[in-house]
Amino acid sequence: MELLAIFTLGFLALRTIISFVNLISRLHLPDQKPANFPKMSVLIPARNEEAVLGRLLDSLEKQDYPDFEVIVCDDHSSDNTEEILNGIAGEDERFHWFLGEKLPADWLGKNFACHQLAQKASGKYLIFLDADVELSPDAITKAVAFFQEKDLSLLSIFPQQKMESLAEWLTVPVMNWILQSLLPMILVQKTKLPSLSAANGQMMMFDTENYRTHQWHSRVKNQNVEDIRLARMMKAEGFQIAVLLGNNDVFCRMYNNFNDAVVGFSRNIHEYFGGRRAIMLAFWFIVCFGPFIVFFATGWTIFGLFVLLFFANRLFVAAANRQNVFMSVLLHPLQMISFTAVVFYNIFRRIKKETTWKGRKIML
Repeated sequence: MELLAIFTLGFLALRTIISFVNLISRLHLPDQKPANFPKMSVLIPARNEEAVLGRLLDSLEKQDYPDFEVIVCDDHSSDNTEEILNGIAGEDERFHWFLGEKLPADWLGKNFACHQLAQKASGKYLIFLDADVELSPDAITKAVAFFQEKDLSLLSIFPQQKMESLAEWLTVPVMNWILQSLLPMILVQKTKLPSLSAANGQMMMFDTENYRTHQWHSRVKNQNVEDIRLARMMKAEGFQIAVLLGNNDVFCRMYNNFNDAVVGFSRNIHEYFGGRRAIMLAFWFIVCFGPFIVFFATGWTIFGLFVLLFFANRLFVAAANRQNVFMSVLLHPLQMISFTAVVFYNIFRRIKKETTWKGRKIML
């Protein structure tokens, strides 16, 4: 028990150091202008997005970037997505949409929609955005400048999450906390190790020539977690990639109720741990039961150190993501219950070997 307590304390210390590194690494888009302003293609796969799509399109209308097009693939929506698209396309000549082709049996819906979108794009760079994302007016300008400066093939951004309900506070911060206390995100850009890779499909920017040469979405056409797989694949093949945080440039409200959050996060939580559910379970056990192990094995003095490290860890992650520190700490016990639900629903789905997302069955 004492050895396990020492390991738990050391693991928390390491995660606290990593979260501090992520905080001081300034993982956000610098406020700078591009060397030049080539045409951009903003590409949006949309399936039943009537609740959120309008906000994204409004934010794109306000972009200060001088030359861009917006193309939306309506992936056979059954709600009012088409009406929203007709409205914006008629008002702004930069905006276009099309009805996606019938989904082939060996593709997943979003991947196929992205593949089709890239074929229709005419810009030098491609930015894929999920429909629930919003951008600041200069987000595209800053993204192009960073992409050019770092000579990237892929730039992905984890949006700053909007949380307006208790259900969101119980789930969404946990995902930021896991990722940013396990991965020094600056190393995604600074090293060549594929294992040190990350990406978020909510915003991914590619060089168009590189994308079309390698047909990236085609190579992950049946992958449920295509973003992380793409990042690892590109890094393994020697391409420069980077991942940043949205901080006042890229925003998202992912889920507005507890059930959607658990179902959504359970699709890919294992990929945070290299795709290995055994490691996921070990992490879950340590973070949920570690405080009790440390207290009963070492007493108050060491436990006090554990508490200080815990507060520092949550503070660093919350500050990096511009989240309310008080809420992050106060709700931590309930967030661990939510994390438990996500972990075991992920395992259940794997046993079941299929899940349903946006009205389609996905084989796992």
